[in-house]
This record gives sequence, C-alpha cells and structure tokens, in this order.
Amino acid sequence: ADGPSAEGDYVLAVGTLEPRKNQALVQQAARSLAVELRVVGSRGWGDVQIDGWLGQVPDEQLAALYRGARCLVYPSLYEGFGIPVLEAMACGTPVVTSAGGATEEVAGGAAVLVDPHDVAAIVAGIEEAEARRDDLRSRGIERAARFTWERVATETRAVYERAAV
Repeated sequence: ADGPSAEGDYVLAVGTLEPRKNQALVQQAARSLAVELRVVGSRGWGDVQIDGWLGQVPDEQLAALYRGARCLVYPSLYEGFGIPVLEAMACGTPVVTSAGGATEEVAGGAAVLVDPHDVAAIVAGIEEAEARRDDLRSRGIERAARFTWERVATETRAVYERAAV
C-alpha cells in the first residue's frame, strides 16, 4: 500500500480485454461519472475495444496505478478467482466487484458488491467505494494479507495428503 501512486483522477480496470470481464459496462459507468477510465491487460477474444486501454504494464507501474486509482472496478461476469481484487486490496485501493461470484468470496466483505449486469449499480458502487475509501482501504489490506502463496501450498498439500489416505 505504500509507494508511488500514478497521477490523475481515474478508475482502474484490470484484466484481459474480453467480454466476460465486462469492461464495456465499466466504460459506461466511468462516462456516466465523467471520470477517466484506465484499463490494464492484454488483448483477449471477442474484439473488445475500450477507451483508456494501456495494455500490459510492468508490476511497479501496475502497483502505482492501483494506488492512484479512485477504485478498482472489476464487475466480471465469469471469474475463476480474481487476482486483481487482491492486488488492489494489497495496494490499499477500494474495490468494486461482482456480487454472487468468485470475486465476492475473494473480497470477503472488504469490497463494494454490485450487479455486474447493471451499469447504474456499477456507478453506485463506484460512488460508494469513494465514500467508504478509508474503511475499504483498511479492510482490503487486512483481507489481502490472508492470501499468501505459502498458505496455498500448505493447504494444497493437506488436500493431497487427505486424498492419499
């Protein structure tokens, strides 16, 4: 959470450019709020075109973008996990993400949850994240700290050991 922040007044979206990431609705929400949208990620499938696309960036630049953003907007329609949610939280950035999916579980009460199919809900989520910035920052940092690669390895090994019995 400490370190340089990118300049500007913007919301951030992180993820491969493809329909399931729902960047088109994020773009509509940003336009509705008259705020700049910055999008980090590689091209995917579906010929998604988004204003503010920066492509892939080095980790240091991504961390600075997280820290400088009003919030991460991540209303993915289908997600296996949602690493950007934890990355943003670790950087102290409020998160707006989908209700009812994997990212809700990852967020664990430390994010604003929205209906990813409703641009008005995404707009309201961004506004709520800004209003609750300090609370979400502290909750997010605490939540992200619970996810470590060491813990993943330990828990995965325990599953294999139980399965071998």
